[in-house]
Amino acid sequence: MRSKSGVLPISLIGIIMVALTLVAFFLLDIERIAVHIWALAFLLLSEVVLFGGLIGLRFAGASHSSVFLRAGVSTSLVLYFVATLISALFAGFFRDRINSFILIELAIIAFFAIITISILAWSRSIARRNEADMAKIGTNEPKRGGF
Repeated sequence: MRSKSGVLPISLIGIIMVALTLVAFFLLDIERIAVHIWALAFLLLSEVVLFGGLIGLRFAGASHSSVFLRAGVSTSLVLYFVATLISALFAGFFRDRINSFILIELAIIAFFAIITISILAWSRSIARRNEADMAKIGTNEPKRGGF
């Protein structure tokens, strides 16, 4: 149960981030044009994916290499959020080219989805190799004074 104990704080932080994003969009003097609304939608999607992914990591099974999985997926999710945030900040440059902005956002999503799926596959293969190595050794207890 220890690994699932951080779900509530992560979800509360996620709710606060989504609320802050919505409040900032509606209280700041941001033009309500289509590209800014699309930027808001993609930014909210990235926040939900970030915090949903962090919560999902708490429930990761034993069939994965937990260190590689958590480090890799966490980094991928944070970089996805940062890339989406940067593109949302520069959304005004795409005022007349909304389709280009949406295509860039979809490319960002596809790129980080491929990275995350690759990390999931590699973490599973690392876990299988670790199990095979442990079977060769015969025990997982630490050995002292020898090989």
